[in-house]
Amino acid sequence: DFNKRFSIFIIFFIAMLMYELGEYLGHRIAHKYFWEFHEFHHSATEMNILNSVRLSFWENLFISFPGAPFLVLANLLILKASSEGYWFIFFIYVFWILGGELFMHLGHSTTKIIFPKPFSYVFASPSLHWLHHSTNPKHFEKNFGRVLCIWDRIFGTYLDESHLKDITGFGVGKSEYNNHHPLYAYYILPINKLIKKFKIFFA
Repeated sequence: DFNKRFSIFIIFFIAMLMYELGEYLGHRIAHKYFWEFHEFHHSATEMNILNSVRLSFWENLFISFPGAPFLVLANLLILKASSEGYWFIFFIYVFWILGGELFMHLGHSTTKIIFPKPFSYVFASPSLHWLHHSTNPKHFEKNFGRVLCIWDRIFGTYLDESHLKDITGFGVGKSEYNNHHPLYAYYILPINKLIKKFKIFFA
């Protein structure tokens, strides 16, 4: 029974690591291939806790795909573990998901939160996400992680808290998203920008 419980926990742990990898890759894909959608999120010129949900309708459809198979696997394991009475797996999962939401909101807030070492070697300190939104070119394409910072460390996109002092502003310079009605920016502008991109690409 212990071996079975331990096996389920290990498989679940790996599934969550892979889910975080999927979230990381989805975020990088959004920057590289669907920036026209993701720019809406980065167009905010100040950090605000509500920026965490400043995502266009279309981006929500696209960037969730890389992590989806791993999240499905994790949920299947939750169902199996729960049906066999291993409720501790369920509680770990809920804690992980809620923790991820908390990290996301705090990372966009004005409250500076840096985790102490060695905790920060594994978990992404929320305020390091400020670097991701910084207008300093040295901070571009950094700190994509959601809960964990290990994938940023592995793939060379990690910047630590020593760089926070170099932030001079937030957002995207002269973003078109800040020049239109919010509903137009939310639904229509991302599609128009993507169409324009592909017209140029295939011209």
